[in-house]
Amino acid sequence: MKGVYECQVIGQIEVGPGVIRTVLLGPEIARQAHAGQFVNVQVARTTDPLLRRPFSVHAVYPKEGLFSLLYGMVGRGTALLREMRIGESVSVVGPLGRAFDIGQSPDDEHVIVAGGCGAAPLHFLCDEICRKFGCEKVTALTGGRGKESVLCEAEFRAQGVEVGVSTDDGSYGCKGLVTELLAQHLAPSPRPSPPGEGGLSRTRVYSCGPHAMMREVARISREAVLASCQVSLENNMACGIGVCMGCVQKIRGAQAGDASGRDWHYERVCADGPVFNAEDIIWDQT
Repeated sequence: MKGVYECQVIGQIEVGPGVIRTVLLGPEIARQAHAGQFVNVQVARTTDPLLRRPFSVHAVYPKEGLFSLLYGMVGRGTALLREMRIGESVSVVGPLGRAFDIGQSPDDEHVIVAGGCGAAPLHFLCDEICRKFGCEKVTALTGGRGKESVLCEAEFRAQGVEVGVSTDDGSYGCKGLVTELLAQHLAPSPRPSPPGEGGLSRTRVYSCGPHAMMREVARISREAVLASCQVSLENNMACGIGVCMGCVQKIRGAQAGDASGRDWHYERVCADGPVFNAEDIIWDQT
């Protein structure tokens, strides 16, 4: 259940050039949050900046009452959060939004596809899947522009899951896009029968990262006829609670089989998401 909490800054860790992990003491959020949800942080005690900033929950430690945020330094809001001192308190609203659905079957395969800072909520997701089903059927694919842009690789490996890494410039891992790793990972599997004929794949894909990357993840997953493909959108949010309508995304309507996109409506990423079924998104509208 979401609430407004005063959380204490416990750690400020630079995990890479311009990438920060902020650890906060907030028992209520640590106990209640699920992978894919986010928090809205008041990064200044004044009205400048006026709006809170949204951050995905990167990890939770319920016994210790801790949770962490992982983010890139991209503006004034993130700079203000980075500058907060150990022991300082910060107002946090959360947990907010819709989480990932990992299903109920221990037989499903889970494939995580992360691009850059999109790895933040997926690290939490990997933890959640491993706690519920074990790590044997989990694969984490993570990519970035270069070696320094690849995030959470060590954390994924520490969890004991299969890990694949790619970089656009070839400076680390496989040269190319992380979506190419996904296509290669799915390629050896025999093509399942169409839905309704009893051969639906047991593979579930989850992704967060740049919009174009997630669109390609959705395409690959659709062509592979997978059980599920879920994405966490990163549309710009203002209020974070569904009031301002500033983060809306076009979503397909209820009419089955409408590939034209004529049957559609808007949904709020902060309140109705940020996690959506990839098939529901009208990807050519940003």
